[in-house]
Amino acid sequence: MTSYVHWVSLMNSLGTTNESILANLEKGTALGLKACEGYRIDGSAPVLGTIPGVLSTHWPEWATSVEASRNNQLLLTAVENRRASLEAALEGIPPERIAVVLGTSTSGSEEVAHYIKATLNDEVTHFSSRQQEMGDPARFVARLLGTKGPNFTICTACTSSARAFITGERLLKAGLADAVLVGGCDTLASMPINGFESLGVLSPTVCEPLQASRHGITIGEAVGLVLLKRETSDVAFVGYGESSDGYHMSSPDPDGLGAKTCVTDALRRAGAEPQDVVYVNLHGTATPANDAAETAALFSLFGDKTPMSSTKNLTGHTLGAAGVTDAGLLILMLGANRPVTLPAQCERAQLDPALPSIDALVEPRAIAPGLMMSTNFAFGGNNTALLFTRTP
Repeated sequence: MTSYVHWVSLMNSLGTTNESILANLEKGTALGLKACEGYRIDGSAPVLGTIPGVLSTHWPEWATSVEASRNNQLLLTAVENRRASLEAALEGIPPERIAVVLGTSTSGSEEVAHYIKATLNDEVTHFSSRQQEMGDPARFVARLLGTKGPNFTICTACTSSARAFITGERLLKAGLADAVLVGGCDTLASMPINGFESLGVLSPTVCEPLQASRHGITIGEAVGLVLLKRETSDVAFVGYGESSDGYHMSSPDPDGLGAKTCVTDALRRAGAEPQDVVYVNLHGTATPANDAAETAALFSLFGDKTPMSSTKNLTGHTLGAAGVTDAGLLILMLGANRPVTLPAQCERAQLDPALPSIDALVEPRAIAPGLMMSTNFAFGGNNTALLFTRTP
């Protein structure tokens, strides 16, 4: 079954509206990438991907709500930015036939950190344990929109919001919903930032996917919401793949076997061949292990004939929101219905010669509408691939 995109709202370090994000993607400009203090235990200020601009509090209960976490504020803002068009897309659908499936990996963990610090200092904070519950994002959005269908949050680390797409597709196919709002949200938090530093893979500067000089990830915050329905629209969600190789707790199979399995699975579901894909948005975290395993898997399928790049040097790695951030950029590109010029990943001389020779963007490239793929991989060998295309 094919489902169709009827509404999308993104926010990340590229911008706070769909229009600004697409424009800044083409320019290769991310105003939200900046050195940020206050997260690292050692007092350093690594470059992180922040969302520029003012967030919404346009909800009557916000000031006193126990749901007033930053995660939920991003979700609120993403809805309010395009509420009229979302309500139009949902018109006539009974609330009990509308589902909400989101992904996150940190939820309200930064609020928990602030609460612990405040408690140790005998200070009072406006904190509720609901803010740290992984189910809170979907529950909040369902309450915000008044939907009554299934609502739940998936937490599979960096594939969380990609799996939200997969689950949304299954709900539609099973007839359990007529519309599913999928996506995810993660905000900057001390726990994952220091956690990645402890693994030795946090970059102090903007990350450099596929480059010989790369030495780790740039963490970012982001939110993305996408409405899927059965009715035809301009952009179709035509295939997905998933696998779990369980190779290592925090490292991928070095041969990329799990990644290859999920990409092959996605192509099979879409009834497509590798040569049909016009662009792949790589997971591309800029860690030595991920880039090596991912390029090994994709080179074995695509060779050097399919344009590929990672956009994490513009958005940061948005963890539980990575799936919807990466896929969301493809949706915006397809929705533009014109060739979209993507910035170069890096100069050819900067590519890591130890990596397989995929067709990485070593100069700006105009990508015409067609079959596009995003890949996301998570700790524990959890792998996903999503395929979108422009509806004929």
